[in-house]
Amino acid sequence: MSTLAYPSPDFPGPPSVTLEVDDDWEPVHAPGTMLAARLPRADGFSPTVVVTLEPCAPDHAVERSLEQVVSIAGSRGGGVSEPYAAELGGARFVGCDATWPDVDAVDVLHANLFHVAPAGDTAYLVQLTGAVGGPAAEADYDLVRSVLTTVRVQPWTLPDPTTTEHDA
Repeated sequence: MSTLAYPSPDFPGPPSVTLEVDDDWEPVHAPGTMLAARLPRADGFSPTVVVTLEPCAPDHAVERSLEQVVSIAGSRGGGVSEPYAAELGGARFVGCDATWPDVDAVDVLHANLFHVAPAGDTAYLVQLTGAVGGPAAEADYDLVRSVLTTVRVQPWTLPDPTTTEHDA
């Protein structure tokens, strides 16, 4: 009898992802997100960054994810920018910006970036989203983009059996 395990060499786990934020940002926990943070504001829209991971085929085309952004923005009465590429922490991301009015009639802008991280015979789609809105959106856009540029995606690897908890 064999024992199968996750994560393992047969079933690699998701990559680890890090972002750097200033001390005035706070972590946000929400279903479906792996990592999220916002700059809290008493009034107005709080700039937010979100990271999600989704298993996908190794040949997943990020253009499919961009098409989903186009569809979502269009269904909400908005639009998207031309796609762009960015090299972030050694990983190639492709993205686009999407805008639409939210329920409070404030225009919201989402900077969306996608990367396919290989994991053995499978892969993970890494999505980064920076959200801004309201009168401070233009300045906040530069802020969330600066946070998004700090991303580091590290593929999952087996733990080193020669390292103990005390070494870490």
